[in-house]
Amino acid sequence: MQDLQTQLGLTYLLISHNLAIVQHFSDRVGVMYLGQIVEQGVTDDVFTSPRHPYTRLLMDSIPRLAVPDRERVPIQGEVPNPLTPPSGCVFHPRCPYAQARCRLESPVLKMAGNRRLACHAIEEGRL
Repeated sequence: MQDLQTQLGLTYLLISHNLAIVQHFSDRVGVMYLGQIVEQGVTDDVFTSPRHPYTRLLMDSIPRLAVPDRERVPIQGEVPNPLTPPSGCVFHPRCPYAQARCRLESPVLKMAGNRRLACHAIEEGRL
């Protein structure tokens, strides 16, 4: 696939839950939670220094061969029903940084440094 991409100038849209495949094949990545993009940027940047709370928790869940005994903290709470998503930020029921604004107002995906993020805590400098 990568040879064809180079030879023919192709662009692929890869949708996967397998983070190893995403990291290997992608130049850019968009992390989604409950159907909304919460972080988008260059793959290496997102994987090495995730900024959105969900992306951080997601990347922390990847097993690391170099540190096999490290403690991994599972994402707390239950995934909301996508047919009746929560008000405000869709991640707020599971987010350790959520505040009142997060429950009321949906964050807008905005440029923050070298990537796009949708998070009130980042926008307000709390994270």
